Amino acid sequence: MIRRWWVPVVTVLMVAVVVHLAVIAAAPHVVMSVAADRIEDRAGGTNRWLHAERVTPQTQEVVRSSPDLAYSACAWDLSGGPVRISAPEWDDYFSLSLYDSRTDNFFVTGDRDTDGTDSGRVEVFLLTRDQLADLTADEAADLAEVEGLRTVVAPSDTGVALLRYLAPTPAAFARADAVRRSAVCEPGGA
Repeated sequence: MIRRWWVPVVTVLMVAVVVHLAVIAAAPHVVMSVAADRIEDRAGGTNRWLHAERVTPQTQEVVRSSPDLAYSACAWDLSGGPVRISAPEWDDYFSLSLYDSRTDNFFVTGDRDTDGTDSGRVEVFLLTRDQLADLTADEAADLAEVEGLRTVVAPSDTGVALLRYLAPTPAAFARADAVRRSAVCEPGGA
């Protein structure tokens, strides 16, 4: 009788490959879910900005976060409808980045973008492809009339918005903190 020692070895290897692929596929969702849950808990819910303290070695929660930036984050949820995200522009580097439920960055804008408006704000109307298709002609016309508004289709129902302002000194951080307090992340139209 021939020993079939290779059958258990091949079985173990196949199971290992399947488990490995499942972990790789699930990891981004798990990472973003944990991050969004933390942001929601600290901000008091979804679609609300969480304005982080100035980064110091004692307050640093994210490895390699920059002490020269003022960070704000919003865990957004489109399951109840579109979300309006609005943030004041800054006289130096600033950016607004949107991440989907798999941690993929699908939209970014900031100080290097010029849209020809004098609003002094970045305005985003975030919605799903289905929500975009469901807009009436009047709703679409109303959105088109808002100067500087960008309609952004999200690839998932949930995700995180990250707002960053360059603020390398305590005085600059205080100014950036005051400016970012007027940022909006809320359900609804423009």
